Amino acid sequence: MLTPAPEPDFAPITTRRGWLRRGLWALPAALTGLGEAATTSRKSRAQWEFQRKFLASGAAFRYYPRGSNGRPWTTQLEQAYRAHLRDARVGYAVKNLASGRYLAEFQADNLFSGSSMPKPAVAAVLLERRRGNLSREEFQHIVKACDKSENASWFHMLGLIGPYDEQAFKAKYSLPNVAIRDNWLSARFYCEFYERCVNYRLDHGCELLLEAMRRDQYGLGRWTLPRSITYIGGKTGNYGEWDHESLFFYHGATPYAIVLFTRGHFAPQGSDWKLGAMMGGLFRDYCA
Repeated sequence: MLTPAPEPDFAPITTRRGWLRRGLWALPAALTGLGEAATTSRKSRAQWEFQRKFLASGAAFRYYPRGSNGRPWTTQLEQAYRAHLRDARVGYAVKNLASGRYLAEFQADNLFSGSSMPKPAVAAVLLERRRGNLSREEFQHIVKACDKSENASWFHMLGLIGPYDEQAFKAKYSLPNVAIRDNWLSARFYCEFYERCVNYRLDHGCELLLEAMRRDQYGLGRWTLPRSITYIGGKTGNYGEWDHESLFFYHGATPYAIVLFTRGHFAPQGSDWKLGAMMGGLFRDYCA
């Protein structure tokens, strides 16, 4: 029969060993406090940069951030979600952005043609290359690429970065080795990218990217998440056989990311509601 380990006895502390034991038991809490302090510091720096560079440039957002729509979860949505959880045409990942734990994944490392998905990541590479020092016009291109997915702004940014910039960015932030500029991405890459943004781990542009992606004008994933979720953003991609949805959001005090890639006309016009079904189902199974 196993005997439960005794509770730590910290009194009295009269020896070096006693002080060491006390310190070791306190270490996890201390590390947690240090982690929270570091995140707060990074956020403060990002907000300072946002004020002094983006806003000072005269560039501006065109739309307001929106929350979730909270549409009813119907039998049709539930059935579609269950039917396609292991569909060979899809790849998805759900990640708790606070703990770093993946809650669900299926073909999460498979590469998909990203359609418009790489636009925020391209913007992040440009911000890193310039250390956040962009012109008003360049800042406005980031806004246009993220909020209404304008291709002209995407192409303009692509002309300002090269292969070395992309490789240096992925290496510095330990991101999966996808092809951002050549538009081949994975669900895991975007979960990791959102984690770097939400936790302010990018040295430049975090606040701008978060706010720009919160103003995204497209996407069906927002429809099926609860109305109580007010902090939410993401990016979509739709072209030819490729249809993608992705979101980062706070549910309660916890940040999450859900990323869905599809191929083979999984959600053609008239059936695009299936993207919302997959996003809503993954939320209900793994985040709610």
